[in-house]
Order: sequence, then structure tokens, then C-alpha cells
Amino acid sequence: MKLSEDFLWGGAISASQTEGNYLADGKRPSNFDQLPLNNQRLKPVFKEDNDNILKNQKDEIFPGRFGIDFYHTYKKDIELLSELGINSFRFSISWSRLFPTGEEKEPNKVGLAFYDDIVTELEKYKIEPIITISHFEIPMHLVEAYNGWEDRRVVDFYVHYAKCLMEHFNNRIKYWIPFNEMNMVLHIPFVGGGIQFSEKRNNLEIQYQAAHHQLLANALTVSIGKKINSEFSFGTMLAAGKTYAYTCKPEDVFASLKSDRDNLFFADVQVFGEYPTYTEHFFEEKNIKIKMAVEDKKILKENTVDFVSFSYYSSACTSADEEGLETVATNGFNTLKNPYLPKSTSVWQNDPLGLRITLNQLYDRYRLPLFIVENGLGTQDILEDGKVNDDYRINYLNEHIKNLVLAVQQDGIPLMGYLMWGIIDLTSVSEGRISKRYGVLYVDQDDEGHGSHERYKKESFYFYQKVIASKGLSVFE
Repeated sequence: MKLSEDFLWGGAISASQTEGNYLADGKRPSNFDQLPLNNQRLKPVFKEDNDNILKNQKDEIFPGRFGIDFYHTYKKDIELLSELGINSFRFSISWSRLFPTGEEKEPNKVGLAFYDDIVTELEKYKIEPIITISHFEIPMHLVEAYNGWEDRRVVDFYVHYAKCLMEHFNNRIKYWIPFNEMNMVLHIPFVGGGIQFSEKRNNLEIQYQAAHHQLLANALTVSIGKKINSEFSFGTMLAAGKTYAYTCKPEDVFASLKSDRDNLFFADVQVFGEYPTYTEHFFEEKNIKIKMAVEDKKILKENTVDFVSFSYYSSACTSADEEGLETVATNGFNTLKNPYLPKSTSVWQNDPLGLRITLNQLYDRYRLPLFIVENGLGTQDILEDGKVNDDYRINYLNEHIKNLVLAVQQDGIPLMGYLMWGIIDLTSVSEGRISKRYGVLYVDQDDEGHGSHERYKKESFYFYQKVIASKGLSVFE
């Protein structure tokens, strides 16, 4: 089995990490615009904490507010991506650029025109647009007035926004991802759901209530979208990566099973249309009472997704007893260090075979087409004489692409495509630093937004260009 002729080779970015210009042309602030350039940005925001990120903003730098100026550079950036040879490009819409407070009846025409122009540029170069409707972004007004996704009324605001988008781009967009990495609402609740905690409440309950509202909004978006255009294709999107047991001790194996189960909870609901059976005991044990309307279960059941898209950066590792064991960072949270994986120049461990394992895990579970919509290496690069020799990134991409090809050829996985994350350097979610670079295009800019902002092709640009032209076969040379 070979990669299909219509295999989607491309890259991905998000609005909040690239566009900048956060108050331009009628846009108002989002939750992401409040994240400072420091190590506090992903911690839960407690209302009672006078030192939280929302109350101490006078002397801070906010990378999301300036991004990489994609708001003005998108034409040149897309031209460079066309030269790279991609046939698909995933980007997100800024909710607060279209509906500045989230409660408006009509969209901001200037904001809508901006996304019109992006899609027009992609059409010009025959690049398939893939839209993420909400990528870690919610209007700040909805955070302040409703505590983000905790409040059911936000479902209606989101669905109105999504409907507007789908009606406007009816015959121009096929692939829709309603939410980016929905499972991150459990790990980074302010970023993933615009949620502020309180020391007086059951905050885990708040997270799962917000999760229910996002799952409901996802299903309602599918329902409305299919009525607008039956050819629309909708995907779940989760932060994925198989969780290994630290040892073959049965207790460790069961701990890894539970970790995978918790991580895949959101995709389970979106694919199967119902809550997994284990959640009943889990909610009872944690004193979680989810408020559901009578019709919610029916809505979830009747409006499932068409494909499973996911991000993969590395695998995870767990044990029944983690005390005294070394931990490392992975995508949005910490995990046990796997002693069998080599050191990496990135913040996470390099596990390309883990991508193939994850592909098999997801297909065995869901039996739907899969789509890798994020994969890449975030690390520091050095620009010298207009060049970046990033052989470490080339090695990372080569080994991961090799494993996805093998998953298709030898394991029979129906894979829709592969999108490199941060194909243009952008400000990272975890640190807000552009110096944690992902792209094959280097942006001459420092963490505080200073620089020429010129784009330079890294050595990985030419590597990925060759991979695409060879339909993935060059990785075996």
C-alpha cells in the first residue's frame, strides 16, 4: 500500500501564535493575548491569587500580541510555502477577530475579509485550506463574563461563530477542525478553555463541565455544518502519544492503560457519540456532577466526526508509583523520562517509532481515517549568513515521516496527510518564545519581537521539499 495520490502534505500554524496585531481593525483581546513571556503562562489561573497572570501585566511582554506579523506577511509566507511544494495548509481563525466580544450578532467585516484573502491566496497556489475554528483562543470578554467554557451560554456564542464561518466559506473549505487539542482543557485550563479556578470550588468538575460544553459545541457544529454542505468533513483533534508502562509490572501496565484512556476520552465521545462507561465511576469518585440538558446525549450520538486528527511530538511514560522517578516535559504536561529514548535537542524525548505505535493505537480504536495535523521539533536555531543548518530537525522529520510511511505500507493505516507544526517559526504555547523554533522558514525575530522579521529558508526547507516531491520515499534513501 502506498500513500494516496491525494495525500495531504503541508504545514500548520495558529492565529494566536502568528497573526499579532491583536487590536487591529476591530479585534479585541483573547485569552491567549494575556499570556506573558514567562514560566507562569500555563499555570491555572486562580481568582483569589493576587499574583496570577491576569492581575500583573504592567511590565510584561505578551508574545501573542505581536506574533510574527502574519496579519501583514501572509501573502509572502504563502508564496514561500507554495515554493516548498505543500498542497495543504492548516490555520486557525481568531474568534475575537470576527466576533470581538463573542456576543455580536454580525461578524467584523474587516476580520472576515482578512480570512477571505488568506483562502484566496491558498486557492491561487492550489493549496487545500484546513480550518481550525478554535485553537486555544476565546474572546477575553467571554472569559471575564462567563468564566469561559464553564458556562453553557458560551456554546451558543461559539456555534453562532462557527455557523457564520461555514456559511461564508461554504464551497471553499472542505476540512474543518472545531477545536484544537480539546484534551488540553484538563492540562492547561486557561489556555484550553478560558477557565479561571477558585479555591472554594471543585475545579476538576469545572474542567469536565467545560469539556462537556466543548464536546456539545463540536457536535452542534457538525450538525449545522452537514446541513450547510454535506461534503464538509469534520475531525476531532487531540494531543496524542502512546503512554508506555515504565516496567512490565502489572500495576504499571494498568497505569499506562488508564493514562491512555483519560487522554482519549474526548476523541471517544466525538467518535462514538457517548461518554465511555468508566466515566460514571470516575465522576462519582471525584464528586463531579456534569450538568447536561435532556437533549445533549442525542446531539452527541447523532453528530460524530468523520476523521481523527491529532498532534504527535513524543510518547509518554507512566508508573503506578512515580515517586523518585525523573520526569521530562511533553506536549503540555510532564511525563516520566523513558530510559530507552535518547536525549534530544528539544524539550521532549525523541520517539519516532512512537508515532507508528500511536497511529496503530488510534486506528485499532476508532476505525476512521487518521490525519497527523501537528508534528515537529521545537528547539533553538542559529542564523548565520542567511542560512540555518538544522540537521537535528531534518533527522527528527526524516524518522517520523519514515514511520508514518511504514504505518501505511505495512500496517494498512488509512492516513489522510501529514502537516508539520509551526512550518513558519512562531511563538510557542508553552513558553511564548519564538526562540523555541519549529519551522522550515526562519523568522528573524527575537523573543521580545525585535528583528528584521525577514524569512529565511532553513536546510530543513529543502529536505521537506524533496520529501513532498518524492511522495515520502526520499526518507528511505
